[in-house]
Amino acid sequence: MRNFGNIKLWCHLSLDSGDRYTNKEIRESAPAKIPNFRELVKSVARIANHNPDYSLFFRGQARDYKLNSGASSFYPTILRSPGRSLTTKELEERYKRLDTCASQLLSKLEELDIDNINKLKKFPELTWSILQHYEVCETPLLDFTHSLRVAASFTLNDASDSAYIFVFAFPYPNGTVSYSTEEELLNVRLLSACPYEALRPHFQEGYLLGSFPPRVNKKQPFLYFGRRVIAKFEIPKKSFWSEDFHEIPSTALYPPDDEIAAICAEIKSKYVT
Repeated sequence: MRNFGNIKLWCHLSLDSGDRYTNKEIRESAPAKIPNFRELVKSVARIANHNPDYSLFFRGQARDYKLNSGASSFYPTILRSPGRSLTTKELEERYKRLDTCASQLLSKLEELDIDNINKLKKFPELTWSILQHYEVCETPLLDFTHSLRVAASFTLNDASDSAYIFVFAFPYPNGTVSYSTEEELLNVRLLSACPYEALRPHFQEGYLLGSFPPRVNKKQPFLYFGRRVIAKFEIPKKSFWSEDFHEIPSTALYPPDDEIAAICAEIKSKYVT
């Protein structure tokens, strides 16, 4: 995954100063504190207007996880190993587990005669995206959304005080799976990848992104999504929503009658310890 190098970008720090900043400066900076949803939309709109060459994606988190350098950290689940180094053997085992779960998912979908799964058979990234989105096992992909309301609802529903919204700049997607060889990125539009029985992606407007090519034999800096972050916001649980802008409840973000969720839960119980 390519970074922005020394390119200076318009970001959350620019809202006050009007200056542009490098990705390194953005990652190491404190988030801008935003009081409510309306102000968040206005702030992101300004950032989008000043960065027209990129499509903006959002990710809500309970914490701003940091590297030892103090920079915000974003790795796909298959590469995470908090507080220690990930060994080659551990990474190989995770990929084996991913392949097993992917195979089982395809088998289950075929057994239940789920419609239109041919793309899942052709492109393994599509199967991985379902496994990642339904939190079955570690994958080389990371969840994002195009919806600020989804990102804010997702992270604030479980927050006790405040939470964070991160804004990322990626190439514009152009299909179910977008491969950008120049930027070394792949982007899966989950709505197009999933069977229609998968309800969660439709309510979450989910996208899964990863480095391209996606399989690696060790942890590398180019797999680090912090290279694409261009803004950080801290939002409060109290007073963030209003009569005009309501949160999306957890029951909507995680529909209880989601058939694919049930399949994924069964696979996780059998093959992931």
